[in-house]
Amino acid sequence: MPAEKGPAWIRYKEDLLVVPSVTGYLDGTGALTFITSRVADGFIRTLEKITFVSTTALAGAGGTQTFKVRKGNATGTVVATLTVALADFDTTAGKSKAADVAAADADAARFGDTDTLSFTRDASGTAFTGGAGVFTLTWRQKPQARI
Repeated sequence: MPAEKGPAWIRYKEDLLVVPSVTGYLDGTGALTFITSRVADGFIRTLEKITFVSTTALAGAGGTQTFKVRKGNATGTVVATLTVALADFDTTAGKSKAADVAAADADAARFGDTDTLSFTRDASGTAFTGGAGVFTLTWRQKPQARI
């Protein structure tokens, strides 16, 4: 793996999970694991935040769900937590909500080429009855040195 180089950070966004409809994603209140131990892409990078952008208006009286990005498997270290609540999105599409990394130290949010990422929903909250959107991750990394 190439070494990191330079003082500047490169930031980029990655679609983590597309939610095509409420069914199976936002309509329940039980714990779910959407992504389990996805292997990193071979570069050292640090997670900065998770964002949910609605593509269809969310609906459901008091709908609220909590999602977590974890380092490791589905019970691994929580790196970022995002609570999606109906009150944050009103009745229109195109709204977003972001949560910065909650990791206690930079090492927990730093992913190397042997680390894995998981994405889960907590067993709590209130189900939504409608809506769709996209979860995205914002990463930062140093430029890679030439070999």
